[in-house]
Amino acid sequence: MIKNIVFDLGNVLVDFDPIRFVREKTSDEAQQKLLVSEIFGSVDWLRFDKGTMTKPELLLSVKNRLPKELHGTAEELLTTWYNGLHPLPQMAQLPRQLKEQGLGVYLLSNAPQDYYLYEEKVPNHSSFDGIFISSDWKLAKPEHEIFRAFYSHFGLNPAECYFIDDTAANILAAEETGMRGFHFKKEVEPLKKELSQFITFSE
Repeated sequence: MIKNIVFDLGNVLVDFDPIRFVREKTSDEAQQKLLVSEIFGSVDWLRFDKGTMTKPELLLSVKNRLPKELHGTAEELLTTWYNGLHPLPQMAQLPRQLKEQGLGVYLLSNAPQDYYLYEEKVPNHSSFDGIFISSDWKLAKPEHEIFRAFYSHFGLNPAECYFIDDTAANILAAEETGMRGFHFKKEVEPLKKELSQFITFSE
């Protein structure tokens, strides 16, 4: 029996779109491609998410890979990127709806410490029963250990949890630790159809 719904954050509750972030800083397509690749598409960004690399360390590493004329833009991006996060309107009310029907509502996200600067952008963030951020634990999806730490920290039975994530590998990892899941692709109707097994949506 499902008692808890566990949400990912980026591209589930908020729109995480690095290409859009970069386009707001430069119109040069070659520069856009380079900035996306060397910042958001880098192994360093994964380390930043995991909490094993600080923002100053990330910036230094990125600058070492970028031409000097992009250093200022890179620094600005790393200082302001989260201002471009916007709640996905089709998901805005879902956490509250689930909670009102008696389900536990949790957040399990790969996110850097910057999360605490933008947490109020998370729809209904104050209604979550628990928030588990990767950089707090030096763990990251799809590692099995982050799921086990999440269950242990909140005293949850994975068989009673249902996970919503935009990355297929994370859904697979969740299932391998005992939590069923749904691969979300920014379309809320298929998700609601799945969730209707557990709750009733009012028209």
